[in-house]
Amino acid sequence: MDKLEKYILAETKNGFTILKDFSPWHREAIVNYEKNCVVFNLKYLTREMDSFYENFLIGVLYHEIGHLKYFKQHPITKENFTEDYKTASEYYAFEHSLLTLLEMANNGDSEPLKATFKNVYERIEKIRNNNFENENKSYSHINALLKLYESDIYYQCETFLKSISD
Repeated sequence: MDKLEKYILAETKNGFTILKDFSPWHREAIVNYEKNCVVFNLKYLTREMDSFYENFLIGVLYHEIGHLKYFKQHPITKENFTEDYKTASEYYAFEHSLLTLLEMANNGDSEPLKATFKNVYERIEKIRNNNFENENKSYSHINALLKLYESDIYYQCETFLKSISD
């Protein structure tokens, strides 16, 4: 996972704290907003994975950094930690990851965008077909993904990926 490590190191230099730990949660990474850091689940990093998966994890990294940026702009309080707040944070994180990955793609590395967009596209298609199994009944994820589907950045990514696949 050399490529992922390169991006983790770059974001650490940009001031983000990114930890790796074995954890009981079943996600590739989470944001610990109390410690203001991204935590990658070592269960996912220590397995032998193909490059597609590594590229997807780069998308996860930038999604979680998007959360950190959102929390900095809109600090979490007991009063504002509502479903609307969670949806706004999720949307910002999805948008941030796609914007960052599109910039990478425009600079010559489209693999993280391909991997992440494929995942996002499949999740949105399931939601649009009333299949919510991947979202663990998280209304914030569902609503953010549906909003993302209607966004300019989603269209830009889709258009870019179609242009390089021809």
